[in-house]
Amino acid sequence: MADFTRTLREISGLLRDFLAAEEYASRKGFLQAVNQKAKLTGILLLIALAISTQNPFYLFFLLLFSLSVVILSKIPLRAYLPRFGFIPLFAFIIVIPWLFLTEGEPVFSLLGVEITKEGIMYVLTFGLRVTACVAAISLLLFTTRVSDLLYTLRSLKIPEMFVEILGITYRYLFSLLSELQKMLLGKESRVVSAKGNSWRTGAKIAANFMLRTLSKGEKVHKAMLARGYSGKFKTYPRNQGWNANSSAFVAIVAAMVVLWLLTRL
Repeated sequence: MADFTRTLREISGLLRDFLAAEEYASRKGFLQAVNQKAKLTGILLLIALAISTQNPFYLFFLLLFSLSVVILSKIPLRAYLPRFGFIPLFAFIIVIPWLFLTEGEPVFSLLGVEITKEGIMYVLTFGLRVTACVAAISLLLFTTRVSDLLYTLRSLKIPEMFVEILGITYRYLFSLLSELQKMLLGKESRVVSAKGNSWRTGAKIAANFMLRTLSKGEKVHKAMLARGYSGKFKTYPRNQGWNANSSAFVAIVAAMVVLWLLTRL
């Protein structure tokens, strides 16, 4: 169980780093200077195209596009890749059984278990799709402040309830992940040996975390009310007009749409 708690603590830390990547939003890079509405709309469109295609070539090209934009936006790859890499890895582990469950032309057989060509293509396409989608949404998180994102959603006439839920969820996630890390670190530091660790211990950790979550949520809400929270998040617009970067980004997204249409022919 000591290894379990350490692993869970590291995963929660990676998830927190993935969400808290906006320190690069203030840098003078390509995507940082793109108009907020164009950036949000373009990235969401690219994600929709990735979800709706079955062509591995297009997904691979979309992934290369994301990595190229990362370099142009002056985001170090050593900081970018580890922050979103664990999500595609987790998705790939989940989809591995489809190598053996998908019917089709056998490619490899071991002890009566066959790996089919269709299974390999399905796993490859699914893995590339998840990676491309996460890479695209990471571009938004790395180059856009959350306050700017909420303001842009409101300016695009997104339902107010959705924007409020998104803002509350973003704030609470940091509190909950921080609480989970503290709890697991305390548990790990008190473990002398692996003796006595069991699934019952893991169940106690889960129950303790649930109770702390409820208590933390109530305290955070009361603290927000004490600071003047009236049920609506305040967002402040940032003056960002249309520029050459915005035009270039729209042109690139248009080219990706054309490529998607060609792959459908």
